[in-house]
Amino acid sequence: MRARILCAAIAAFAITAAAAQADEPVHIRIGWAQAPGHMAPILYQNKAILHHFGKSYVADPIRFQGSTPQIQAIASGELEVAAFGATAMVAAVANAHVDMRIVADVIQDGRDGYWTAPFVVVKDGPVKTVQDLKGRRVATNAIGSAADAAMRIYLHGHGIEDRDFTTVEANFANMPAMMADGKIDMFNLQPQFARGFMDTGKYRILFTTKDAIGPSQIVFWAMRADFIAKHRAALVDFFEDHIRAMRWFLDPKNHDEAVKIASSVLKIPAESLEYAFTKGDYYRSPDARPEVQLVQNDIRDALKLGLIKEGIELAPKYVDLSLITEAEKRIAH
Repeated sequence: MRARILCAAIAAFAITAAAAQADEPVHIRIGWAQAPGHMAPILYQNKAILHHFGKSYVADPIRFQGSTPQIQAIASGELEVAAFGATAMVAAVANAHVDMRIVADVIQDGRDGYWTAPFVVVKDGPVKTVQDLKGRRVATNAIGSAADAAMRIYLHGHGIEDRDFTTVEANFANMPAMMADGKIDMFNLQPQFARGFMDTGKYRILFTTKDAIGPSQIVFWAMRADFIAKHRAALVDFFEDHIRAMRWFLDPKNHDEAVKIASSVLKIPAESLEYAFTKGDYYRSPDARPEVQLVQNDIRDALKLGLIKEGIELAPKYVDLSLITEAEKRIAH
């Protein structure tokens, strides 16, 4: 009799615990590397426009040095959404053997009229042409990241191999000072650090990301297929809020408030962020829709120049845009 009561109690507890767990919001950890380009740490601040935050999901932005460190995190279940570039996506699928899906846009570089990240050198320094980078120090946020891959595609295309220069990994925020101190000879300048730096007249653009790879889906969001299958309903809620928030931040009438939020979160003076969410910034899709063919083009170029040993065909297997499609339909109605 006691055994029956004990078994019944255990079963009841298990059912109650399962129900309680089912009612808990899905924890969505989101990787990001640089903001406000990657909007993850900013996008979910205005709770007034988020219908489902704290109910069906909770977004938790986590900073990484670049896209490549996120591969291990998502493979080990420590991250749900990775901010990947093309070569990181290939590494996750082909090397780490993670069943990934491209699910949303983050930033697109070089779209007509929008920002393209320049690779900057000292104006009167020793680097006059790309050939002069031989034997020099080149800064990158992380080897294999989206910005790093674009740089190497350009350099390899001009006969500059990895062995011809020294790679210095650094935070994007530290690169301008490193250049000013003579510690590096070239770096990728992000828009939040361009104000004042280029105005000194001491530096010039050697080439741009658009020169390297053309208009590109430089960063996109990717998720594990099994996580999508397990939490599909919550993820549609998440992307519904995501698209609402993105459109709010991109709306010119909200610009001053959007900059104020970004300034508060990032601890960057508002005047340095006036460019943000305008045509002076990276392009972002208001529907969160990534340009998958542009990612495929970058994979092709990286494979051709030997940056990666094998490529993957993204569509249809490694792409799932159904989440943003369903979310957008909800908003439209």
